[in-house]
Amino acid sequence: SNGAIFADEVGLGKTIEAWIVLAQRWAEHRRRIPVIVPAILRKQWQQELEQKFYLPCVILDTKAFNRLVKDGSPNPFDQENGLIICSYHFASAKSVQISRVSWDVAVIDEAHRLRNVYRSRNRTDPLAKKSMSHKIADSLERVPKLLLTATPLQNSLMELYGLASVIDEHVFGDSASFREQFVRISDDTLRKY
Repeated sequence: SNGAIFADEVGLGKTIEAWIVLAQRWAEHRRRIPVIVPAILRKQWQQELEQKFYLPCVILDTKAFNRLVKDGSPNPFDQENGLIICSYHFASAKSVQISRVSWDVAVIDEAHRLRNVYRSRNRTDPLAKKSMSHKIADSLERVPKLLLTATPLQNSLMELYGLASVIDEHVFGDSASFREQFVRISDDTLRKY
């Protein structure tokens, strides 16, 4: 499988479930793991993983990244001595470096931020400007992912399609097929009630 979406309600244990998966991967010596979270949650993830699961973590931000480069690291994301924790914006800015690492699994907290990734983009034009969502999804394209979100969709089933496409863009076919098969049916069903 290419991953999973943990979409339980707030407070039902999505984060703890992800930590258990990370601990298991670490025990299996699959230690190349990026954790992408909102900037405000980086320190919390680090503290919880280190204190409760004894997993070493490295928070990568611009200062730490530049220091590692200055110390001779060709790609600061490519290390096995700790889980790499970074923010969405940093992951987007460093998507090229992220794509160059053979990750074992990636964790994305508050993954609903990526739910519009299915919207049109030009993959054939290398100069086309990509959104943050597209950069992150593309940099982890071949990596198994755990997406954590309490709000997998707000306004449309297409948002769920978007999250599923972050894990595997072919799982539901193209967006037009998904709309035809699921969204139209849902709208028709809702109108009956």
